[in-house]
Amino acid sequence: MRTSFLTPALVDRLAELGYRQGPAATYEYRSADDHIDRFPRLARELIDARCDIIFAIGPEVAVKALRDARATVPVVFYANEYDPLAAGIVKTLGRPEGNFTGVYVPQNALVAKRLELMRETLPSVRHFLTLSDAFSRVQLDVARKAADAVGARLSAVEFSEQPYDFAAAFERGRQAQADAFLMLSSPAFATHFSTCLALLAKYRLPAVGSIVFAERGLLLGYGPHPTKGARRAAELGAQILRGAKPTDIPVEQDDNFELVVNAHAAKVLGVKLPESVRVRAVRIVS
Repeated sequence: MRTSFLTPALVDRLAELGYRQGPAATYEYRSADDHIDRFPRLARELIDARCDIIFAIGPEVAVKALRDARATVPVVFYANEYDPLAAGIVKTLGRPEGNFTGVYVPQNALVAKRLELMRETLPSVRHFLTLSDAFSRVQLDVARKAADAVGARLSAVEFSEQPYDFAAAFERGRQAQADAFLMLSSPAFATHFSTCLALLAKYRLPAVGSIVFAERGLLLGYGPHPTKGARRAAELGAQILRGAKPTDIPVEQDDNFELVVNAHAAKVLGVKLPESVRVRAVRIVS
């Protein structure tokens, strides 16, 4: 079973707060391993296990599965790929009015800024290729609106079933004459990131996405550091374990955005990074 790369950050923070695996706490782990149809069964398993709290550190479908299964146990999410208000997970952010609360990333502002930064770095960029699947479909709607707002074209290849044919998707991007790549957030894309990175190199496409992916090879990354968001979700969960009710814990917005620039990717692509971009970078990966 493969768990989220954010799981260690969440568990480590819980341990620091007194909930270390062993006498103080027992952890049940579940992962869909990139198969979206497994979430309803996994949600039911966790509910039947009578956990004191459930952490949903994953895509929107994971939290919706818990909601649809009528989970009454407190659920703390880290929504780095969706808007919990728009998704109907909570009725309000300030007072969730149920058993769900957590931390979320405002995707609308995030995706638009990523496109703007790529255009600032490479003013000649006019046409973005992006990939979408069941995990990232909501982000695609946001990306289309953001592309329109910055005067760019967006070509999307939407995957409907696994295994994803990344090679064919990037070839379609070449045929459409895309000159940059926007990476949406999906656990499946994270799993196959090395494949995507090799294809980006093959077609010499400058790419922008999350800061985690920029650290691993994309030209630009913009957004919050997800491990910090996972740690904050652990802190909210600890409040609940100590007696607080989810409805009394406002959903927090993780908007401490950082810019990461990958200097090695810039060198390989022959991109001269503008000083305006360099000075704003929190980290420059060499």
